[in-house]
Amino acid sequence: MTVSFVGIFHDLAQLVAHGSVTLVLAERLLLFFCVLLIFTKITSTIRFNQLSAKSRQGQPVIPVVPYWVPGIYHLIPFLRNTAEFPEQLTKQYGWERPIRFKAAGETFTVVANPQHITAIYKNSRFLSARSITERAAKYIVGVPSHIIPFYQADDSGMAAEVRKGSKVTQENRILYHQVHTGQKFLASPYLEPLIQRYMTMFRDHIQALEIGTDWVECPDLYRFCQIASAQATIEATMGSKILDLNPNLVEDFWAAKDSAPEYYRGLPRWVAPQIYKARDRVIKAIEKWHDFAFAHGDHTNTASHDPDWDPVWGSKYVKVREQYMLSMKPLTAHVRAAEDWGFMANGNTPPVIFWYLFEALRDPELAERLMEEVIPCVLEGGDMDISKLASQPLLQSVYAEVLRLRVSILISRMVEYQDISFDGYTVPRGEYILMPTDTVHFNEEAWTQAGWRPKIPLRQFDATRFLVPSDGGLQFNQDGLGYLWVPFGGGDRMCPGRHVAKLEMIFSFAFLFFNYDIELMPIDVGKVQCNTKYAAFGTLPPTSPVPFRIRKKMRGSRTSR
Repeated sequence: MTVSFVGIFHDLAQLVAHGSVTLVLAERLLLFFCVLLIFTKITSTIRFNQLSAKSRQGQPVIPVVPYWVPGIYHLIPFLRNTAEFPEQLTKQYGWERPIRFKAAGETFTVVANPQHITAIYKNSRFLSARSITERAAKYIVGVPSHIIPFYQADDSGMAAEVRKGSKVTQENRILYHQVHTGQKFLASPYLEPLIQRYMTMFRDHIQALEIGTDWVECPDLYRFCQIASAQATIEATMGSKILDLNPNLVEDFWAAKDSAPEYYRGLPRWVAPQIYKARDRVIKAIEKWHDFAFAHGDHTNTASHDPDWDPVWGSKYVKVREQYMLSMKPLTAHVRAAEDWGFMANGNTPPVIFWYLFEALRDPELAERLMEEVIPCVLEGGDMDISKLASQPLLQSVYAEVLRLRVSILISRMVEYQDISFDGYTVPRGEYILMPTDTVHFNEEAWTQAGWRPKIPLRQFDATRFLVPSDGGLQFNQDGLGYLWVPFGGGDRMCPGRHVAKLEMIFSFAFLFFNYDIELMPIDVGKVQCNTKYAAFGTLPPTSPVPFRIRKKMRGSRTSR
């Protein structure tokens, strides 16, 4: 039973005002509620300490952390700060063992021990992300409420074969197809042509700005990265016609993408109509593109001998997505367009490209060392060997460090199909497991135990954190880290775009710094922080604009060939 104590106090005040309850009686009732809250806090603390003692004595139990309000439990602080509340609990009660909290009728287990996270992912077949996917579909993607039961019905699992006991047909496995289509078509052999297309589009977009050898001042480096990278990514994956048909798509996309936290919280449309209008424009633009593409293109030519890309439909990844969605009768033209907006919104590359550039710009010595790795990868005519580029040690170390420091995800799984156990602890079916990436990315004790004692605190940027000595010099290495580095999540739902993100990040830096001189305008770089409003949603953008200036490199400059 959930009790609204705020409502009780309000009703009590009304009764006193109308004379229905005497002031003395009201004071006694208020005293009763205060005593109840204190009693609940004391008894829940005693219970927590008792169960914790059992765990220390070799009887692993996951205790519920103390709370004040019976029935509501931890609902209020969880809703007030969903992303940071689980991390705060691990700071207060420790990270080595799992702990529980409750939000009204739901129970959550917070896991911050990397060994436990590893064990949990080994039980992926018993876990599901359906609830988080359904909420994202409804609130972020904008799938109509009457279509959501179609998503809820997919209990088929992530294996190639439908899970035993599921009644979902192969063609209606929407959650399965969403994940596995990305896992297949965003990896080799489809990855290479996709990245080559991104490289071409990114180069063309930057060159179209006609930046000459005179300095050009720009108001915001992050905005620069947003437009350049998003336009190249959209064209590489979805073709050039979608942008030809919708010249304002990139601007509308970012207006909608930046409102993801408000969408996810279910902020009513009447409260913030402008953010919903931006999303409506994006979905309408995609519907317009779909209509054109069906009339003038072929979404079925995805065989190995077919072209990897065409201007109408773009990549094979997008074509296969359209194929499986067309086979699902509940997915109307509007829903398919909304799904494509959702696919676009999953992209987190532009913010990490920004942070990669920012760290190089704030440290000219680091930029020079990075360019020493870039120059040998530049081919005749200015093209770049992306495979060689992505295997350079320092370029990879900065990539890994940027993701560790600037990506914040609240990984959520539901124990859906069977109780799971790890290290003697049991999480029963029907409960949720939360694994905040910040609890492992910044855990100095855990990193030290894993043999990676930080030379520079984990809350600070260290370009060489992932470099280790070898016979051939410093090499990029993450051996032994396990789930201490999890910017892409893990298990059978690990981010399928991780390979694309790495190559886009490193190439974007290399192209810009090889061809252009870039400098930050006078700012206090220490004040440029991550915007925690977006915590739990992926890469964190900066809190404020970062002005810079740029010019085309002069022939004979230090990094020119």
